[in-house]
Amino acid sequence: MRSVLFFTFIGLTVLNQLQAAELDQVGGNKLQGKLVEIKQNQITMQLKSDSKTVPAVETISIDLDHTRLPWKKTGMVILANNDRILGDLVRSEEEFLLIKMNLLPGQPEWRVPLETVTTAFFDWPASRFTRTELLKKADRQEQNDDLFFLKNGDHLEGEFISFNESSFRFDSSAGETSVPRAGIQFFRFNPELINFPQPDQLRYVVNLTNGTRVTVSELALSQEEVTAKTLFGVRLSCPLSLIETITPRGGQVIPLSVLEPSSYRFTPYFNRKWDWQRNRNALRGPLIAEGKEYFSGLGMHSAGELRFQLDGKYSGFQTLIGLDDATTGRGDVEVLILVDQRVVFQQTLSDDQRRLVEVPRIDTTGAAELILKVEFGKNADMDDNVNWLRPVLLQKQ
Repeated sequence: MRSVLFFTFIGLTVLNQLQAAELDQVGGNKLQGKLVEIKQNQITMQLKSDSKTVPAVETISIDLDHTRLPWKKTGMVILANNDRILGDLVRSEEEFLLIKMNLLPGQPEWRVPLETVTTAFFDWPASRFTRTELLKKADRQEQNDDLFFLKNGDHLEGEFISFNESSFRFDSSAGETSVPRAGIQFFRFNPELINFPQPDQLRYVVNLTNGTRVTVSELALSQEEVTAKTLFGVRLSCPLSLIETITPRGGQVIPLSVLEPSSYRFTPYFNRKWDWQRNRNALRGPLIAEGKEYFSGLGMHSAGELRFQLDGKYSGFQTLIGLDDATTGRGDVEVLILVDQRVVFQQTLSDDQRRLVEVPRIDTTGAAELILKVEFGKNADMDDNVNWLRPVLLQKQ
C-alpha cells in the first residue's frame, strides 16, 4: 500500500549568493542585482549602491541569469503537484521510483514515492511536437487501473508491480505479466492511488536548467552550492549556476492557474472546439514563448473567454502574454483583459509583430470579476494559440 507523506517545513536560507538576479515584488518594484541571502523567509538583494531585504511572502519570483541547457537523452517523471524530474529511470524498489539525475552525476539516486507520481516516461524526446503528442496520449485515456503504453502504439491495463533495467512487471486480468522494458514507452498510474498532500506553508518552486522543477521546503546556499529538501523528502545538492528561477508559494501571490474559472466560453470559427488548458498551451504541450518555457500559466485559443470571480479579495493582477512557439508563422490575435466588464488592456499579438508582451500591473482593488479574452485576428483562427504566462493575483496587504 502506498504510504502517506508527512512534511516538516522550515524557512528558506540562502547564504553568500553572488549571482545576477531580478526579483519581482508584490508592490510593483523589480530589484535587479545580486541575490545575496534568503534567510528566515527574508530575501536580500545587493543593488548598485546598497542592499535591500524583502519578505518572501511579498515576492512574486526570482529570476537568475542562467541559460537552459540543451536537451540530453533521459527520462522524465511528472508528479501530482506539477513538479517534474528529468533523469534516468533506473528501477523501482518497494514503494519508490529510483531516478538517476544526469544533471548531478555525483548525487545518489533520487527515491521518489510512487504515490506522488502521475506519469513516467522512459525516454523523454527532444522533439517538442513528440512531447506534446505523448502528453495528449496520456491525458486522453480513461483509466481505473495503471496504464502501460508500448512503443508499438498499444497500451495495457493492470496494476504496476516493478521494473528494472531489463523487464517491466505488472498484474492484469491474465495474471502477473513480464514484458521487456525496452518495449515500454511510458506508464501512467491510477489517479485514485495518488496521494501527494500539498502544504499551506510558504515553500519554493525551484527550476533547474535541465528542465527539472521541484517544490522544496528547505533551501540553503554555501560556497555557491545549493542544498534543498523536496516535498517528497529527497535532498538536492547542486551548483547555483544550475538554477533558473526560485518562486515562493504560499505568500501574497496566488497563481491564476490554481483557481477555477467561474465560466469558459468558446466561439468556434468553423466546428472545432478548443478547451482552455491549465499550465499547458492550447495544444496541451508545454508553455513556451520566444524560446523560454514557463511552468505556470494558461493556454487559450481564439475565440475564447475565461472569467474569474475576485470578490474584492485582490489588489492587482499581472501576467505576460504571448503566442506559443508552436505556431507556424500565421498566428494573429487580439487579447483583452477586462475588470468588472471594463477593458483595462488590449493588445494585438502576431507572428509579424509582437509575440510576447509584459502587461502593466492592473489594479483590481475592490473588483468582482476578471475576464481574459482571446479574439480572432486577421488570419481567422490559424495558429491562434495564446499563452498567459505567470499570471498571478496579488492579495491585499
